[in-house]
Amino acid sequence: MKLEFTAITMVRGEEDVVFASCLHHLRLGFDRLILISHIEHDFLRDCVAELRERYPEKEVAFVEIEDEQGFSRRKADYINGALELYLKKDCYNVVYGFDADEFLTFRKGHTIKDFYAAFAQRFPGEENLKRFYFRLPWINVICKERIAYQEDLEGKLLDAEYWSLGEQASDTKALFVYRQSHRLHMGYHWLMAKQDGTVLEPESELMDFAREWEACIYHLPLRSVEQFFARIGNYVSSAAKQEKHNRLSQFFIDNPHINRQHFFEMCIAPEPTYPSYEALKQDMGPAIEEMVLMAFTKLMVKPRIDIGRALLSANQ
Repeated sequence: MKLEFTAITMVRGEEDVVFASCLHHLRLGFDRLILISHIEHDFLRDCVAELRERYPEKEVAFVEIEDEQGFSRRKADYINGALELYLKKDCYNVVYGFDADEFLTFRKGHTIKDFYAAFAQRFPGEENLKRFYFRLPWINVICKERIAYQEDLEGKLLDAEYWSLGEQASDTKALFVYRQSHRLHMGYHWLMAKQDGTVLEPESELMDFAREWEACIYHLPLRSVEQFFARIGNYVSSAAKQEKHNRLSQFFIDNPHINRQHFFEMCIAPEPTYPSYEALKQDMGPAIEEMVLMAFTKLMVKPRIDIGRALLSANQ
Protein backbone atom coordinates (compact mmCIF):
# COMPACT_ATOMS: atom_id res chain seq x y z
CA MET A 1 0.00 0.00 0.00
CA LYS A 2 1.78 3.17 -1.20
CA LEU A 3 1.78 6.05 1.26
CA GLU A 4 3.31 9.54 1.20
CA PHE A 5 3.62 12.15 3.96
CA THR A 6 3.00 15.83 3.21
CA ALA A 7 3.31 18.93 5.42
CA ILE A 8 1.81 22.24 4.27
CA THR A 9 2.17 25.79 5.57
CA MET A 10 1.28 29.32 4.52
CA VAL A 11 3.68 32.05 5.63
CA ARG A 12 4.01 35.82 5.59
CA GLY A 13 7.14 37.13 7.28
CA GLU A 14 8.24 35.02 10.32
CA GLU A 15 11.86 35.17 9.07
CA ASP A 16 13.22 34.31 12.50
CA VAL A 17 11.42 30.97 12.77
CA VAL A 18 10.09 29.72 9.42
CA PHE A 19 13.29 27.98 8.27
CA ALA A 20 13.65 26.17 11.60
CA SER A 21 10.04 25.00 11.41
CA CYS A 22 10.33 23.75 7.83
CA LEU A 23 13.63 22.04 8.62
CA HIS A 24 12.11 20.39 11.69
CA HIS A 25 9.22 18.92 9.70
CA LEU A 26 11.46 17.57 6.95
CA ARG A 27 13.64 15.97 9.63
CA LEU A 28 10.46 14.55 11.15
CA GLY A 29 10.07 12.39 8.05
CA PHE A 30 7.71 14.22 5.70
CA ASP A 31 8.34 13.40 2.04
CA ARG A 32 6.89 16.63 0.74
CA LEU A 33 6.72 20.20 2.05
CA ILE A 34 4.30 22.65 0.44
CA LEU A 35 5.30 26.21 1.32
CA ILE A 36 2.76 28.88 0.33
CA SER A 37 4.24 32.37 0.47
CA HIS A 38 1.85 35.28 1.02
CA ILE A 39 3.06 38.71 -0.22
CA GLU A 40 6.61 38.62 1.26
CA HIS A 41 8.56 36.15 -0.90
CA ASP A 42 12.28 37.03 -0.95
CA PHE A 43 13.45 35.30 2.23
CA LEU A 44 11.20 32.30 1.65
CA ARG A 45 12.81 31.81 -1.76
CA ASP A 46 16.14 31.52 0.07
CA CYS A 47 14.60 29.04 2.52
CA VAL A 48 13.30 26.87 -0.29
CA ALA A 49 16.65 26.89 -2.11
CA GLU A 50 18.47 25.85 1.08
CA LEU A 51 15.95 23.11 1.90
CA ARG A 52 16.10 21.72 -1.64
CA GLU A 53 19.90 21.63 -1.47
CA ARG A 54 19.86 19.83 1.88
CA TYR A 55 17.12 17.37 0.91
CA PRO A 56 17.30 16.61 -2.82
CA GLU A 57 15.34 13.40 -2.24
CA LYS A 58 12.33 15.32 -0.90
CA GLU A 59 9.85 17.51 -2.75
CA VAL A 60 9.79 21.14 -1.58
CA ALA A 61 6.97 22.87 -3.43
CA PHE A 62 6.78 26.68 -3.42
CA VAL A 63 3.74 28.79 -4.27
CA GLU A 64 3.73 32.61 -4.30
CA ILE A 65 0.46 34.49 -3.68
CA GLU A 66 0.07 38.24 -4.14
CA ASP A 67 -3.60 38.35 -3.08
CA GLU A 68 -4.24 40.76 -0.17
CA GLN A 69 -7.63 42.44 -0.35
CA GLY A 70 -10.20 39.99 0.99
CA PHE A 71 -7.48 37.33 1.30
CA SER A 72 -8.83 35.89 4.57
CA ARG A 73 -12.00 34.73 2.77
CA ARG A 74 -9.90 32.75 0.30
CA LYS A 75 -7.12 31.38 2.51
CA ALA A 76 -8.73 27.93 2.84
CA ASP A 77 -9.18 27.76 -0.95
CA TYR A 78 -5.47 28.34 -1.49
CA ILE A 79 -4.51 25.68 1.06
CA ASN A 80 -6.91 23.04 -0.24
CA GLY A 81 -6.14 23.93 -3.85
CA ALA A 82 -2.43 23.36 -3.21
CA LEU A 83 -3.16 19.95 -1.67
CA GLU A 84 -5.27 19.00 -4.66
CA LEU A 85 -2.47 20.13 -6.98
CA TYR A 86 0.53 18.49 -5.30
CA LEU A 87 -0.77 15.30 -3.65
CA LYS A 88 -0.33 12.22 -5.80
CA LYS A 89 -3.51 10.47 -6.86
CA ASP A 90 -2.05 6.94 -6.98
CA CYS A 91 -1.39 6.59 -3.25
CA TYR A 92 -2.68 7.45 0.20
CA ASN A 93 -1.48 10.77 1.56
CA VAL A 94 -0.91 11.58 5.23
CA VAL A 95 -1.24 15.38 5.60
CA TYR A 96 -0.38 17.85 8.34
CA GLY A 97 -0.84 21.65 8.22
CA PHE A 98 1.18 23.98 10.44
CA ASP A 99 1.97 27.63 11.06
CA ALA A 100 5.56 28.85 10.96
CA ASP A 101 5.84 28.97 14.76
CA GLU A 102 4.55 25.41 15.29
CA PHE A 103 6.47 22.14 15.58
CA LEU A 104 4.82 18.71 15.44
CA THR A 105 6.45 16.31 17.91
CA PHE A 106 6.13 12.75 19.16
CA ARG A 107 7.89 10.82 21.90
CA LYS A 108 11.53 11.90 22.01
CA GLY A 109 13.29 11.13 18.75
CA HIS A 110 10.39 9.50 16.90
CA THR A 111 9.24 10.51 13.42
CA ILE A 112 5.91 10.78 11.65
CA LYS A 113 6.67 7.49 9.93
CA ASP A 114 7.38 5.80 13.27
CA PHE A 115 4.02 7.08 14.48
CA TYR A 116 2.22 5.77 11.39
CA ALA A 117 4.01 2.37 11.58
CA ALA A 118 2.84 1.96 15.19
CA PHE A 119 -0.68 2.98 14.14
CA ALA A 120 -0.69 0.40 11.33
CA GLN A 121 0.50 -2.28 13.72
CA ARG A 122 -2.23 -1.43 16.25
CA PHE A 123 -4.93 -0.93 13.59
CA PRO A 124 -3.92 -3.05 10.58
CA GLY A 125 -5.52 -3.03 7.13
CA GLU A 126 -6.67 -0.51 4.54
CA GLU A 127 -9.99 0.19 6.21
CA ASN A 128 -8.22 1.27 9.37
CA LEU A 129 -5.90 3.49 7.35
CA LYS A 130 -8.97 5.47 6.29
CA ARG A 131 -9.66 6.15 10.00
CA PHE A 132 -6.28 7.90 10.41
CA TYR A 133 -7.39 11.33 11.67
CA PHE A 134 -6.21 13.18 14.76
CA ARG A 135 -6.69 16.63 16.27
CA LEU A 136 -3.50 17.07 18.25
CA PRO A 137 -3.11 19.36 21.26
CA TRP A 138 -1.34 22.68 21.02
CA ILE A 139 1.26 23.38 23.71
CA ASN A 140 2.79 26.80 24.23
CA VAL A 141 6.55 26.78 24.81
CA ILE A 142 9.02 29.49 25.82
CA CYS A 143 12.63 29.52 24.69
CA LYS A 144 15.04 29.70 27.65
CA GLU A 145 17.55 31.80 25.73
CA ARG A 146 17.13 35.00 23.75
CA ILE A 147 17.42 34.46 20.02
CA ALA A 148 17.96 37.55 17.88
CA TYR A 149 15.07 38.74 15.74
CA GLN A 150 16.68 38.29 12.36
CA GLU A 151 16.58 36.15 9.27
CA ASP A 152 17.71 32.64 10.16
CA LEU A 153 18.86 30.05 7.62
CA GLU A 154 20.52 27.83 10.22
CA GLY A 155 17.56 26.68 12.34
CA LYS A 156 18.97 28.04 15.61
CA LEU A 157 15.70 27.53 17.48
CA LEU A 158 16.00 23.77 16.97
CA ASP A 159 19.04 23.60 19.26
CA ALA A 160 17.55 25.71 22.05
CA GLU A 161 16.06 24.54 25.35
CA TYR A 162 12.44 25.22 26.29
CA TRP A 163 9.86 25.47 29.02
CA SER A 164 6.42 24.01 28.32
CA LEU A 165 3.29 25.73 29.62
CA GLY A 166 1.09 22.66 29.19
CA GLU A 167 -1.77 21.90 26.87
CA GLN A 168 -3.72 24.77 25.34
CA ALA A 169 -7.22 23.30 25.08
CA SER A 170 -8.71 25.87 22.70
CA ASP A 171 -6.48 24.94 19.75
CA THR A 172 -5.72 21.71 17.95
CA LYS A 173 -4.10 20.79 14.64
CA ALA A 174 -5.25 18.10 12.23
CA LEU A 175 -3.10 15.14 11.18
CA PHE A 176 -5.00 12.95 8.71
CA VAL A 177 -5.20 10.76 5.65
CA TYR A 178 -6.39 12.98 2.80
CA ARG A 179 -9.92 12.33 1.58
CA GLN A 180 -11.82 13.89 -1.31
CA SER A 181 -14.96 14.26 0.79
CA HIS A 182 -13.44 16.82 3.18
CA ARG A 183 -11.60 20.15 3.25
CA LEU A 184 -8.90 21.26 5.66
CA HIS A 185 -9.80 24.23 7.86
CA MET A 186 -7.78 27.35 6.98
CA GLY A 187 -6.12 27.26 10.42
CA TYR A 188 -5.43 23.51 9.99
CA HIS A 189 -7.59 22.80 13.07
CA TRP A 190 -9.94 20.15 11.65
CA LEU A 191 -11.51 18.58 8.57
CA MET A 192 -14.89 19.77 7.28
CA ALA A 193 -17.27 17.95 4.96
CA LYS A 194 -17.34 19.59 1.52
CA GLN A 195 -21.06 18.96 1.24
CA ASP A 196 -22.33 20.77 4.34
CA GLY A 197 -19.30 22.02 6.31
CA THR A 198 -19.79 19.56 9.18
CA VAL A 199 -16.65 19.29 11.33
CA LEU A 200 -15.24 15.77 11.43
CA GLU A 201 -14.40 14.62 14.93
CA PRO A 202 -11.65 12.03 15.54
CA GLU A 203 -12.41 8.71 17.18
CA SER A 204 -11.64 8.55 20.90
CA GLU A 205 -9.80 5.23 20.47
CA LEU A 206 -7.40 6.86 18.01
CA MET A 207 -6.92 9.92 20.19
CA ASP A 208 -5.96 7.63 23.06
CA PHE A 209 -3.31 6.14 20.79
CA ALA A 210 -1.98 9.62 19.95
CA ARG A 211 -1.72 10.44 23.66
CA GLU A 212 0.31 7.27 24.20
CA TRP A 213 2.74 8.66 21.63
CA GLU A 214 2.74 12.11 23.26
CA ALA A 215 1.78 13.53 19.88
CA CYS A 216 1.41 17.30 20.11
CA ILE A 217 2.28 20.62 18.54
CA TYR A 218 4.77 22.84 20.30
CA HIS A 219 3.81 26.46 19.68
CA LEU A 220 6.44 29.20 20.03
CA PRO A 221 4.38 32.43 20.00
CA LEU A 222 7.03 34.78 21.45
CA ARG A 223 10.69 34.70 20.44
CA SER A 224 11.93 38.27 20.96
CA VAL A 225 10.61 41.67 21.97
CA GLU A 226 11.06 42.90 18.39
CA GLN A 227 8.92 40.03 17.12
CA PHE A 228 6.29 40.83 19.78
CA PHE A 229 6.17 44.50 18.74
CA ALA A 230 5.93 43.46 15.08
CA ARG A 231 3.08 41.10 15.89
CA ILE A 232 1.15 43.84 17.67
CA GLY A 233 1.83 46.11 14.68
CA ASN A 234 0.38 43.50 12.33
CA TYR A 235 -2.82 43.28 14.40
CA VAL A 236 -3.14 47.07 14.36
CA SER A 237 -2.49 47.27 10.60
CA SER A 238 -4.98 44.49 9.87
CA ALA A 239 -7.68 46.22 11.90
CA ALA A 240 -7.01 49.52 10.12
CA LYS A 241 -7.35 47.89 6.68
CA GLN A 242 -10.69 46.41 7.72
CA GLU A 243 -11.78 49.72 9.31
CA LYS A 244 -12.27 48.06 12.68
CA HIS A 245 -11.69 49.62 16.09
CA ASN A 246 -8.47 48.08 17.33
CA ARG A 247 -8.80 47.32 21.03
CA LEU A 248 -5.28 45.95 21.24
CA SER A 249 -3.50 49.23 20.48
CA GLN A 250 -6.16 51.10 22.47
CA PHE A 251 -5.34 48.98 25.53
CA PHE A 252 -1.75 50.25 25.65
CA ILE A 253 -2.92 53.82 25.00
CA ASP A 254 -5.46 53.63 27.85
CA ASN A 255 -2.99 51.98 30.22
CA PRO A 256 0.28 53.94 29.98
CA HIS A 257 1.51 52.32 33.19
CA ILE A 258 1.80 49.03 31.30
CA ASN A 259 5.01 49.16 29.31
CA ARG A 260 5.03 46.92 26.21
CA GLN A 261 8.57 45.72 26.87
CA HIS A 262 7.70 44.84 30.47
CA PHE A 263 4.53 43.12 29.22
CA PHE A 264 6.71 40.94 26.97
CA GLU A 265 9.20 40.20 29.76
CA MET A 266 6.37 38.98 32.01
CA CYS A 267 5.19 36.62 29.25
CA ILE A 268 8.54 34.86 28.86
CA ALA A 269 9.76 34.97 32.49
CA PRO A 270 11.13 31.67 33.92
CA GLU A 271 8.38 31.71 36.56
CA PRO A 272 4.72 32.82 36.33
CA THR A 273 4.38 36.54 37.03
CA TYR A 274 0.91 36.20 38.59
CA PRO A 275 -0.55 33.42 40.77
CA SER A 276 -3.87 33.51 38.88
CA TYR A 277 -5.69 35.20 36.05
CA GLU A 278 -7.82 37.08 38.58
CA ALA A 279 -4.69 38.58 40.14
CA LEU A 280 -3.48 39.61 36.70
CA LYS A 281 -6.82 41.25 35.87
CA GLN A 282 -6.89 43.07 39.18
CA ASP A 283 -3.48 44.55 38.43
CA MET A 284 -4.01 45.39 34.74
CA GLY A 285 -7.75 46.03 34.63
CA PRO A 286 -10.68 44.34 32.83
CA ALA A 287 -9.51 45.57 29.41
CA ILE A 288 -6.88 42.83 29.57
CA GLU A 289 -9.62 40.42 28.45
CA GLU A 290 -9.21 41.69 24.88
CA MET A 291 -9.10 38.44 22.89
CA VAL A 292 -5.72 39.06 21.21
CA LEU A 293 -4.10 40.05 24.50
CA MET A 294 -5.39 36.87 26.15
CA ALA A 295 -3.20 34.89 23.76
CA PHE A 296 -0.25 36.45 25.61
CA THR A 297 -1.52 36.94 29.16
CA LYS A 298 -2.04 33.21 29.61
CA LEU A 299 1.77 32.99 29.47
CA MET A 300 1.96 35.15 32.61
CA VAL A 301 0.04 32.74 34.84
CA LYS A 302 0.84 29.21 33.71
CA PRO A 303 3.55 27.19 35.52
CA ARG A 304 6.63 26.24 33.50
CA ILE A 305 7.80 22.66 32.86
CA ASP A 306 11.42 22.17 31.80
CA ILE A 307 11.41 20.06 28.59
CA GLY A 308 15.00 20.81 27.52
CA ARG A 309 15.86 20.34 23.84
CA ALA A 310 12.44 19.33 22.61
CA LEU A 311 12.85 19.88 18.85
CA LEU A 312 14.81 18.02 16.18
CA SER A 313 18.29 19.52 16.11
CA ALA A 314 19.37 21.37 12.99
CA ASN A 315 22.47 19.15 12.93
CA GLN A 316 20.73 15.79 13.21
